[in-house]
Amino acid sequence: MDLRPDYNGMEPLHKSRKNKEDKFCGVCGDRALGYNFDAISCESCKAFFRRNAPKGLDYFKCPYEEKCKMDVSNRRFCKRCRLRKCFEIGMRKEYILTDEEKMRKRQRIDDNRRMRDLEKSMAQSGVVSPNLGGMSPAKLRSLEPEEEAAINEIVRAYRASLEIPIESKVPRDNANFAALVNIAEVSVRRVVDMAKKLKAFKALSQTDQIGLLKGGSIELLILRSVISFDKENNYFLDPYDKDSLALTQDQFKEGIEKSDMGMPGMNIPGGPTGLFDDHMKFVKSLAIDLKADETMLILLLMLSLFSPDRPNVTDKVYISAEQDKYALLLQRYLESRYPYQVARSVFPRLLMKLTDIRNLNEEHSQVLLKLNPEGLQPLMKEVMDLHLKKKGTDTDTDSDASSIEASAVVWLQY
Repeated sequence: MDLRPDYNGMEPLHKSRKNKEDKFCGVCGDRALGYNFDAISCESCKAFFRRNAPKGLDYFKCPYEEKCKMDVSNRRFCKRCRLRKCFEIGMRKEYILTDEEKMRKRQRIDDNRRMRDLEKSMAQSGVVSPNLGGMSPAKLRSLEPEEEAAINEIVRAYRASLEIPIESKVPRDNANFAALVNIAEVSVRRVVDMAKKLKAFKALSQTDQIGLLKGGSIELLILRSVISFDKENNYFLDPYDKDSLALTQDQFKEGIEKSDMGMPGMNIPGGPTGLFDDHMKFVKSLAIDLKADETMLILLLMLSLFSPDRPNVTDKVYISAEQDKYALLLQRYLESRYPYQVARSVFPRLLMKLTDIRNLNEEHSQVLLKLNPEGLQPLMKEVMDLHLKKKGTDTDTDSDASSIEASAVVWLQY
């Protein structure tokens, strides 16, 4: 018969609580949670040591002949004696991380969180994924030097394009759909600037360059909106732009709702709210569900830009080869970030977003082509082809040649 008292599981709890309460800071005597820099210390002394240990004892002077007593009430009075006590109890300054080490640690934490979130997302959506917990970073595939160089080229080009200034500061409050179009003008200019920095794009003829930019402009804008979406604050803003230029979800929704979707020819399920919901669903499916980082989204931007089925492009073989190259780079990048099984699951889901964006492009186009061009920026008129729509449906060679020449003037000045 077991005669031991029945504590109903409380004894371990008491012991655990007692052990935690028994820890006291070796510097000031305050309650401590555990070891910091190889010695038991409180949170206050931990922070003090991190800030001041790199400076060394000689940096500080004691006004009281170095006989200061350290306790909770007077620990702030003398930094030298407090730091000396930190060293005396065994706190080690070599355990303090440098800024570079902090960045690497933060990156590892972000990577682990992203992998956990990704596994959870795939499980919820029915995608079979392996147990990631026991997988080592050593199993990740490193990028080849030429692959890394190709990715760095497009990332640098994208980031450099963010320096294009916003010339027309359209108010965000009470904006209608035409105002939203003008707000997007800087995004189009930044896409053009990025493309013109790429060797593969510059190798194309002027006609093909215009065909890719003009034919893919709306899809490229939608993809850029994913990159600029701040999921913490729920607004759209490029990194170098002022906070006052942010476009909130509510402002975006209000602007779409002010478009005349009741006009003849409109066929968008749910009307204005449906278009907004579809756009935000696409944005969040990439930014939140798939945890796509900046590089993944820029690679998707390249896949969309180099689409050989755009109207008026001639060198379809070259453009198709470039698209295949960026698809392979996306796959290799995923394999360098995630275990192979996860990368293999995520890759096709990212490619499917290019199909989703075509459908979303159709919805946006229905609204854009009904807008009155008066008051729109010249580049945005070119994006929507409104100046041609107003002229009729001439398709003869002279008209095509003149339209291409007019497009070149508008597109390539940026």
